[in-house]
Amino acid sequence: MKTLIKTIQILGIGILLSSCVTSKNYANRINTWRGADVNTLINSWGPPSDIYEMPNGSKMYTYLYVNNSLVTTRQNPFADETYQMATQNYCQTSFTANENDVIVSTTFKGTSCISLK
Repeated sequence: MKTLIKTIQILGIGILLSSCVTSKNYANRINTWRGADVNTLINSWGPPSDIYEMPNGSKMYTYLYVNNSLVTTRQNPFADETYQMATQNYCQTSFTANENDVIVSTTFKGTSCISLK
């Protein structure tokens, strides 16, 4: 009985903690950079993975984080075939700065763009 109660408590804590980690929180976090100087962003986040100069003179600074590659294999013994599937957790975040180096927009995509707060 005590083991069951402990298990339920641990599951409850896990659910509460996981509910705090969301992509909405990540969006809120990166949106705080709007209006900031891009040099301050680079000082905080480090050098970007890529910088794209847009035709209108703005620049897009992109940060890409990739981790936890998972490769799964399935074998079909009847057809003598093996299937492999690779899944990667990633987060690509872009900050667009105008010609005055002020961040005007933010975007992100990926499976691991999450934040605790």
